[in-house]
Amino acid sequence: MSRLNAYLWLLTTPSLLGLLLPLLSNALAGTSGTLPWLLDLASHWQWLFLTGLVSAALLGAWRDRRWLLPLLATPLPWLSAAPELPTGTGGPELRVASANVHLDSSDTARLAAWLLQAQPDLLVLLEVSPAYAKALQQLPGYPHRLIHADSSPFGIALLSRLPLTHSRVEMDDQGIPHLRAQLRLAGCNVSMSAFHPMPPLSPDFHARRDARLRELLQSSGAQPALLAGDLNATPWSSAFAGQDAHGWRRASGLAPTWPSLGAGVMGIPIDHVLATRHWHLLGQERSPRIGSDHLPVLVRLGLASCQNDEAPDEAGALLSNQ
Repeated sequence: MSRLNAYLWLLTTPSLLGLLLPLLSNALAGTSGTLPWLLDLASHWQWLFLTGLVSAALLGAWRDRRWLLPLLATPLPWLSAAPELPTGTGGPELRVASANVHLDSSDTARLAAWLLQAQPDLLVLLEVSPAYAKALQQLPGYPHRLIHADSSPFGIALLSRLPLTHSRVEMDDQGIPHLRAQLRLAGCNVSMSAFHPMPPLSPDFHARRDARLRELLQSSGAQPALLAGDLNATPWSSAFAGQDAHGWRRASGLAPTWPSLGAGVMGIPIDHVLATRHWHLLGQERSPRIGSDHLPVLVRLGLASCQNDEAPDEAGALLSNQ
C-alpha cells in the first residue's frame, strides 16, 4: 500500500465511523455513563466527518475511482438527524427566533437591526445578563416580555408581539431556569417554552440535559406547542432521541450556529426551534452575526390544526377577535 493510500484510509475510516455515531448514540439514549456521554459528544461533529470523507474520496479518485465508493455515505448527516417538521402552505403564520446573545454583551444595536429585518413574533434570548436586560428596555416592538436576567450564562428571556398568559419561570434541580408561557393564535392556545440547559461537560450533565428536555416535550399536552433555545445539543444528539414519538419535530435547520466565527462554517447546530405536529414549516434560516459567538435561528411556521380543552383567557379572546 502506498503512503498516500495509507493516509487516505487514515482519514476515511474515522470519518465513516463518525458519520455512524448518531445511530449508536441514539441506541444508548436514556442510559447514563461515560460511554453514552463520549459517543454523544463525538456525534455532534457530522459536518467535520463529512468534510474528511469527501476530501479523502476526491483525493483518492485522482488515482483510483474506487475511492468514490465512500461517497455513498454522504447522505448520512441528513438521514441520521432528528426528523424535521414537514413543509406546507397556508394557515396562521408565526415567526419564532432564538438567539444566544453572549453573557459579556450589553449592546442590543445589532440585535435590533436584525429584528427589524426578520420580524419574529416570538423571540427567545439566552445568556441575558442584567446589563443586557436593561438595554432591552429600549428595544421596540415587543410589549409582552418574560425576562429572568442573571450574571451566569443562564439568564433567559422571552419577548413577544402577542399577549402572553400563564407566564412563569421554572427552576430545575440544578437551579437552572426555563420559561413557560401561553399565547393565542387564531383562536388556538399555544404553549411556548424557552430552554438553555447546562452544557454536557460530564456524564451527569449529559444525562440531566437529556432528561430535562424529555420532560419538557412530554408535558406539552394536546395543544400546539413550541420550544426554542440553545439546547447544547445537535440534531444528531441523544437529546433528540424519541422526540418524534412525543409528537415533536425539528423546525430549525442543520446549518451550524456555534461558534459563529467564519459564519459557523465548521461549527455545530445547537440553537433550535422545535414544534409539535400541529405545525408545518413555511421557512427557516440561520441569521447573520449579532455580536455573539452564536448565530440566531429564525423559523416561519404555519398552524395546521389545534385542539383546545381550555376556555380562552381574556387576552386570548381579545386577540382572536381582532
